[in-house]
Amino acid sequence: MRLFLPSTRLWAISSQDGAETSIYLASAPEVERVSGEYFYQKQSIPSSQYSQDEEIAKRFWQVSAEMTGLKA
Repeated sequence: MRLFLPSTRLWAISSQDGAETSIYLASAPEVERVSGEYFYQKQSIPSSQYSQDEEIAKRFWQVSAEMTGLKA
Protein backbone atom coordinates (compact mmCIF):
# COMPACT_ATOMS: atom_id res chain seq x y z
CA MET A 1 0.00 0.00 0.00
CA ARG A 2 2.81 2.41 0.79
CA LEU A 3 4.05 2.06 -2.77
CA PHE A 4 0.63 2.49 -4.36
CA LEU A 5 -0.83 5.44 -2.42
CA PRO A 6 1.66 8.10 -3.54
CA SER A 7 0.92 7.33 -7.20
CA THR A 8 -2.81 7.99 -6.69
CA ARG A 9 -2.05 11.67 -6.29
CA LEU A 10 -1.25 11.78 -10.00
CA TRP A 11 -4.85 11.11 -11.02
CA ALA A 12 -6.97 11.50 -7.88
CA ILE A 13 -9.10 14.57 -7.30
CA SER A 14 -10.12 16.18 -4.05
CA SER A 15 -13.43 15.30 -2.42
CA GLN A 16 -14.56 18.88 -3.08
CA ASP A 17 -13.82 18.56 -6.80
CA GLY A 18 -15.43 15.13 -6.84
CA ALA A 19 -18.66 16.46 -5.33
CA GLU A 20 -18.87 19.52 -7.57
CA THR A 21 -20.95 17.93 -10.36
CA SER A 22 -23.35 16.26 -7.91
CA ILE A 23 -23.91 19.55 -6.10
CA TYR A 24 -24.40 21.34 -9.42
CA LEU A 25 -27.01 18.78 -10.52
CA ALA A 26 -28.83 19.00 -7.20
CA SER A 27 -28.99 22.78 -7.13
CA ALA A 28 -28.77 24.34 -10.61
CA PRO A 29 -32.13 25.49 -12.04
CA GLU A 30 -30.96 24.94 -15.63
CA VAL A 31 -30.79 21.17 -15.12
CA GLU A 32 -33.88 20.88 -12.94
CA ARG A 33 -35.87 19.00 -15.59
CA VAL A 34 -32.96 17.12 -17.17
CA SER A 35 -33.24 13.36 -16.84
CA GLY A 36 -31.50 10.34 -18.30
CA GLU A 37 -28.25 12.08 -19.16
CA TYR A 38 -24.71 11.48 -17.97
CA PHE A 39 -22.65 14.34 -16.59
CA TYR A 40 -18.92 14.85 -16.22
CA GLN A 41 -17.49 18.06 -14.80
CA LYS A 42 -20.93 19.70 -14.93
CA GLN A 43 -21.34 18.93 -18.65
CA SER A 44 -23.74 16.50 -20.28
CA ILE A 45 -21.84 13.77 -22.13
CA PRO A 46 -23.03 10.87 -24.29
CA SER A 47 -23.08 7.44 -22.72
CA SER A 48 -20.72 4.82 -24.10
CA GLN A 49 -21.52 2.84 -27.23
CA TYR A 50 -21.82 -0.26 -25.06
CA SER A 51 -24.58 1.31 -22.97
CA GLN A 52 -26.63 1.79 -26.13
CA ASP A 53 -26.20 -1.77 -27.46
CA GLU A 54 -29.47 -3.65 -26.97
CA GLU A 55 -27.86 -7.09 -27.33
CA ILE A 56 -25.35 -6.31 -24.58
CA ALA A 57 -28.18 -5.03 -22.38
CA LYS A 58 -30.21 -8.20 -22.91
CA ARG A 59 -27.21 -10.42 -22.14
CA PHE A 60 -26.37 -8.37 -19.04
CA TRP A 61 -29.96 -8.70 -17.81
CA GLN A 62 -29.95 -12.45 -18.47
CA VAL A 63 -26.68 -13.04 -16.62
CA SER A 64 -27.74 -10.78 -13.74
CA ALA A 65 -31.06 -12.61 -13.40
CA GLU A 66 -29.31 -15.98 -13.40
CA MET A 67 -26.77 -14.88 -10.81
CA THR A 68 -29.44 -13.53 -8.48
CA GLY A 69 -31.93 -16.35 -8.96
CA LEU A 70 -34.54 -14.19 -10.70
CA LYS A 71 -36.47 -15.21 -13.77
CA ALA A 72 -35.12 -13.48 -16.88
